[in-house]
Amino acid sequence: LYSCVGRAEYFEKEQRQVQWDRVVRHFRTLSAYAEKLGVKMAIEPLNRYETDFINTCDQALKMINDVGSDALTVLLDSYHMNIEEKDPAKAILKAGSKLGHFHACGSDRGTPGGDQTNWGSIHAALEKINYSGSVVIESFTTDVKVIAKAASIWRDFEPSQEDIAVNGLRFLKSLFKN
Repeated sequence: LYSCVGRAEYFEKEQRQVQWDRVVRHFRTLSAYAEKLGVKMAIEPLNRYETDFINTCDQALKMINDVGSDALTVLLDSYHMNIEEKDPAKAILKAGSKLGHFHACGSDRGTPGGDQTNWGSIHAALEKINYSGSVVIESFTTDVKVIAKAASIWRDFEPSQEDIAVNGLRFLKSLFKN
């Protein structure tokens, strides 16, 4: 779950609180339904250039706390953390058992592993919290125009989607060998 991509405006503190309270109410309704179905939802903090609502792990955890449901978790994304978190590994540690999903993406939105991300510290943090969920490659190409536009993908990061999948999987398997 994430805020509308492209919604990046300045709001006064009072107006921001009204928006926050509205989302808490709606997430409580959704979470009650998710609990009945036995499913989990995950809030993904996006970077400030894509949304003005939830940008950091701390903000996502505050939302989860305010909603008060075990059905609501956080999805952390290495790309967005590279922009918004002072220390992505510390954000993972803070999320702890509330981490429901993880996106692995290069710092340029390309293949994980061939970038400036400190993958060793990310791996160590995921291990320390005993994360047993999926580590999913989320990268983009210019092939799907609507997504390319929303994610500001104006050039190819890799020759093909297949290269992203093959090389990214190879890297992640070497990182998470145990």
